[in-house]
Formats: sequence, structure tokens, C-alpha cells
Amino acid sequence: MERQNKVALFIILTIGVISVGVSSILIRLTNAEPIVIAIYRLTLSAIMVAPLYLCYPKKISLKEALVFLPLSALLSLHFTLWIYSLKFTTVTSSTVLVTTNPIFVPVFSYLFYRRRIKKELILGIAIAITGSIFIALSSKSSGTSHMLGNILALLGAIGVSLYLTFGKEVRNKYDLIPYIFFTYSFSAIILILIGIMTRQKFFGYDTHIYLMFFLVAFIPQILGHTAYNYSLKFLDPSFIAVTILGEPVIATIGAYFILKETPSTLEIIGACLILLGIYISARVQS
Repeated sequence: MERQNKVALFIILTIGVISVGVSSILIRLTNAEPIVIAIYRLTLSAIMVAPLYLCYPKKISLKEALVFLPLSALLSLHFTLWIYSLKFTTVTSSTVLVTTNPIFVPVFSYLFYRRRIKKELILGIAIAITGSIFIALSSKSSGTSHMLGNILALLGAIGVSLYLTFGKEVRNKYDLIPYIFFTYSFSAIILILIGIMTRQKFFGYDTHIYLMFFLVAFIPQILGHTAYNYSLKFLDPSFIAVTILGEPVIATIGAYFILKETPSTLEIIGACLILLGIYISARVQS
């Protein structure tokens, strides 16, 4: 690969990491209920992807598209739980715990598809669990709300891990554009129905809140994940996998300067151990 192309790919990947990393900061700055933020994030993302699908030559029938429904339910669960977690715990704890999917995915792959688990992965899981204990201890000293937030973030990680585990099988059959269009669209519909049943406030927000809704959808979802998907075509998957470590680091730095949120010593120790566990797990899978 030419040097200019490598530099361009590095810039694109850097944009992706930063875009996804600021997601938690944008959510914290959005004064709305977590489920409403999730609704707008996925609805606007689906709308942004819609023109790409309309121009896509290989359309699929609505009946065939129902295969995406279970995945959409898991994606909805992931975003709802994670965004709720940011209401109770720190940005550092939430983002570190929710990015533990490189640890959960191979476990679920073994349970559901009997894919082999490498010995090195067990080491990564053990280190990450140790880190989780440190974060749990920091939550205990900070109150029950922090513990609840950490549990929600961890459940959010489990939700997205199941989404990735089952999604891999579906992704092998469908191209990226119809895949993300239908998963985003069905996820948005599911969340809207839940929002109606729980009597959430959909409209009547100030202009700057609507701007935040747009930014939450565009920056991490469209810009960030598109950069990742594009980079995967050209760069080694092991290199891409390790970039997940940058997301909680960027989120923590952003929280410190923008939200004036300083992580505790136990949180920092726990986060470093979890990130080390994620690094080992991601490298093993790649």
C-alpha cells in the first residue's frame, strides 16, 4: 500500500475512534430521557442510511428483511441500557464496561456455535474480571447508583455482544447497506413503540436539544462506524480491533475537560485492567 494511502487510512481510522469516543460526552450533554436519546439516535441514523439503500441495486423483500428483527431487538437493548448507565455512573466506568464485547463475543460464539476458545482468551477474560472487581469496589464507595450504572453498562455490553455474535451469521448473507438500514430501522421502530407505551416525550424540546440528537446520531453512529467499516476493507483486523481501546480513553479525557468528571483511583486501576483484558482478547480473536 502506498504511503499516501496509509496516511489517509490512518486519518480515517482516527476520525472513527474519536467519533465513537465522544459518544458518551454527547449523550451526557443531551437533556432528555435515555430512551428518547436512543430513539432519535437510531431513527435519524436509519433516515441517513435510507438514501444509500434506495440507490442500492439489490433490494430485499420485507418478508426476507424480518431476519434482522431479532438483531434489531438486541441493538435496541444495547443502546437503551448503555445510555441509561450514563445517567448513574461515570463516563469512564460506563465506556470501559460497554466496550468489553471482545471478551463476551467468543464466549457466546462457543455457547451457540461451538467455536473454539483459545487459551489466551481465558487470560484476557480473567484480567478483565479483575478490573471489573476494582470498578465494583469504586462503585461501592460512591453509592448504589454507580453500581446500578455499571451493571447497566455491562448488560449493554452483553446485548451488543449477542448482536455481534448472531449478526455475523446474517452479515455473511447480506451486504452492509441493507444490513445496517434494516437493523437501524427496526431498532428505531421497536424503541418508538416502547417510548409510546412508556409515555415518553418525543417532541417539544429546545432547538439545541434537537441539534444534540442529530450529533449523537451523525458523529458516533454514521461517521464513526462508517470509518471503521471502511478501514476494515484495507487494514489488518487485529489493528482495527485494538483501536477499541482508544474509545474509553477519549471518553475519559473528554469527561475530565468538558464534564469536569475525575475518575477515582480504583476506577483508573480497574479500567486499565479491563482495557488490558480487551486488548488480549481482541488480539487473540484477530
